[in-house]
Amino acid sequence: MTRTGKFLLLLATTALSGAAATALGGSALAQSIGTLATGSSASGDKNAPVSFTADSLSYDKTGKIITATGHVVAIQNGQTLHADKVTINRATNVVTADGHVVLTQPDGSNTVYAEHVVLSHNMKDGVMEAVAARLAQNARIIANGGRRYDAKLDELSKPVYSACDLCKSDPRSPPTWAIRAASATRDLEHKMIEFRDATLLMKGIPVFWLPYLSEPDPSVKRQSGFLIPSGGATSQLGAFAVIPYYLTLGKTADVTLTPVLATKQGPALKAHFREAFNQGYLDVKLSGGQDRGEFGDSVFANGTFDLNQNWRAGFSYNRASNPQYLDDFSILPNASYLESNVFLEGFTASSYARIDAQTYQGLVASVNQSELPIVGPYAQYHYVSPPSGPLNGTLKIDTSFFNVMRDVGTNTRRLAFIPSYSVPFTLPAGIIGTARLQLDAAYYNADKLNQQPNYSEDQQASIGRAQPYGAVMLRWPLMRPTARWGSQLIEPIVQLVASPNIGISQNDRIPNEDSLDLEFSDANLFALNRYPGIDRLEGGSRVDYAMHAAWYLPGGMTLDGLIGQSYRFHKDSVYLPASGLTDNASDIVARAVVAPTSWFNITYRGRFSHTSLGNRMTDVTANVGPARLRVSGGYLYTSTNPYALYDNTVLGEVDTLNPPAAYFTPRQEATLNVSSQVGQWNLSGGGQRNLKTGKFDVVNADIGWQNDCFGVNLLFYKRFTSFNLDNGSTAVLLQFNFKTLGTVGFNAL
Repeated sequence: MTRTGKFLLLLATTALSGAAATALGGSALAQSIGTLATGSSASGDKNAPVSFTADSLSYDKTGKIITATGHVVAIQNGQTLHADKVTINRATNVVTADGHVVLTQPDGSNTVYAEHVVLSHNMKDGVMEAVAARLAQNARIIANGGRRYDAKLDELSKPVYSACDLCKSDPRSPPTWAIRAASATRDLEHKMIEFRDATLLMKGIPVFWLPYLSEPDPSVKRQSGFLIPSGGATSQLGAFAVIPYYLTLGKTADVTLTPVLATKQGPALKAHFREAFNQGYLDVKLSGGQDRGEFGDSVFANGTFDLNQNWRAGFSYNRASNPQYLDDFSILPNASYLESNVFLEGFTASSYARIDAQTYQGLVASVNQSELPIVGPYAQYHYVSPPSGPLNGTLKIDTSFFNVMRDVGTNTRRLAFIPSYSVPFTLPAGIIGTARLQLDAAYYNADKLNQQPNYSEDQQASIGRAQPYGAVMLRWPLMRPTARWGSQLIEPIVQLVASPNIGISQNDRIPNEDSLDLEFSDANLFALNRYPGIDRLEGGSRVDYAMHAAWYLPGGMTLDGLIGQSYRFHKDSVYLPASGLTDNASDIVARAVVAPTSWFNITYRGRFSHTSLGNRMTDVTANVGPARLRVSGGYLYTSTNPYALYDNTVLGEVDTLNPPAAYFTPRQEATLNVSSQVGQWNLSGGGQRNLKTGKFDVVNADIGWQNDCFGVNLLFYKRFTSFNLDNGSTAVLLQFNFKTLGTVGFNAL
């Protein structure tokens, strides 16, 4: 019997209503359909209902066969079947589907397409011809045929897998890459795909073969299994292979185990453990292996844990047996030291508190481990009030305490208290002002002051010091807006600072932990104390002044510049020679930012002698060009090298009045980098050159290609300078990135 039109049939064990039975042509048909659904399901449910829609329906009473044709949609046990034609054999409980067959899992996560499908056991088992499946991340797999078992496993014959888009102009052309295999298994329950006798095809050309290859389903974010191995050759390891294994440990933890097999060193094993908590995270990297005839190891661990909405605690622990091990196995190459700490910190809207302890491990031959400090505890508290009171002022309080311990060197205890109060105000003619009061107070207790890094004549000291500052800053911004040419700004700035003149009389008894370096520039022209810390202070009265000008053009274009100087009403020797601050009049500092277009900008900072206008410091960075061809460069010149002042390879007292000759050796270096991105290609290269020695410090180059599913990068890096008594190093890295599969890398050092 055939009936045209569209029907919705609910196949259930209960008898159909009289109206429905009449519509289907009588109670006999209704009885046969009702009996169809009583077959045992794979889940043990003997009353699993089946519903479907179709354009037409026929029933063969003799063969007990129901045939639905035209836009058929059948659902049973959560399995959904779409087809042009579906035949249900009542006697065998077998469903046959033909034409544009689509079979979807209950959760909609897996969809299979086929031309012909035979299903049994309530649509959970089946045989498929001309199979195709669309997966997450635009991945697809096609096969000549396949079998499905219990709606959990798909066995595929001669499959081809790829995550690449098809060519729009020629969809039949081979994708960028594909995996062709003799057979494959899709584990729908555990979301894994396993290929046997697999060949990697690049544009249809076989390039690599593996007897077995497995990968998580592209929809899976985390899945245990082997990751893509990598290999290469280095001068330290020889030829090597890396075979990582990724293991999930529940929903929030995992570990990656990476054996390293090499011809010259090893074997070695790296382990990376991660776990995320509701209130924090834990990250631990362990490694160990044979290196240069000895066992080397390293530990890099850190974690942060929220105690409540305002407080959190954390730690980091970093240690290695020796720097050669870190370099040889590329764990942390070229590191000069490792730092470990433990901390507790709290936040509010207006304050911050922290207490921690820190230790260091030196990794270079020139650093003596016994000279490195242990800092513990180091406590800080910072408070900033909102503007309030009749003056609308802002109160800031910075307090700290630290204890620095050395086996060889100065031991320092310092308690610091730095309150400040600032009040904004305005004067006639649009002058904007700020008045500030600040007190830098600290108490020191130190021993072994005669050792590094202070080399004082005193061995011990207990001393307190309080330095008050009063300052008034005035700005007079003169702005001229125009509709066509943007806005121009001219802004004179002047600041008067008053403070007692303390000189350097107490400096021999005050250990220096935070003020070892000083670079006078526009960045600290208006700072009350030009040193980066409070162990060295600037006293006396002075006036700071600068002229700031800017031109803000339409379209975001900017020209901005500042030139300034400071004048002290007395001279003292608190600053280093050639620092630019030893005379009454300071050196002249300048800054300029030029960004006339979106593809060009240059930033300049400089310092000039106030007597001869000779160059004391130049720092220039520039970027020119669009993404298709962009050039960036930099130039740095300083007339002194402050790092030489505290070089522990130079024995003897540190005399700030008569620094060593190396201090007056200028630094001069230049950097240049070129990058280009054209279509799917990107290229870059550059280097850093020491202009004093006429030699390169570093050169590097990178070329890569990337499309929707595949990328390849070739990187080259060469260091000419010596690190830890070596003779430089060279690295070459070739990486292939396959979407959904992972990254394959080959490197040489």
